[in-house]
Amino acid sequence: MAVMGINLSKIIETVKKELNEANTLKLEPYSGSLAGVDGWLSPSGTFYACSYHDHLVYADKLSDKMGYKRVNKFPFQLNGEYTLEKMGWIKISLSRVVVYKGMTITKKQLDFLFDYYVSNSKKDEFMEIFEMYEDN
Repeated sequence: MAVMGINLSKIIETVKKELNEANTLKLEPYSGSLAGVDGWLSPSGTFYACSYHDHLVYADKLSDKMGYKRVNKFPFQLNGEYTLEKMGWIKISLSRVVVYKGMTITKKQLDFLFDYYVSNSKKDEFMEIFEMYEDN
């Protein structure tokens, strides 16, 4: 449909494509400012940023990208978030670091967490994590 020489269907198609791309979760390592950022931290110290409300969906996609077989947290419920936690990933949500119970934190994760806590003016919280996991 063309109105005054403008192809509306082409414009609508372009807008839909741009919205779809904007809503697509990027599965790329993050390299920006760490202030107020949420996401997933791999055992190798690579950080993947996502919004706090996208953690579950992002975890499913990251699990698939990494080639992990998703594990059940509850019967018959494959869970990417639980899978990442079991594989040694750390979740950062609403500026809180969530470490799976019994998990070992790697040196690279501690290095990242130091930078993260300094960027968020929370050095004391880093010291708590460091003291808990320094012997790992």
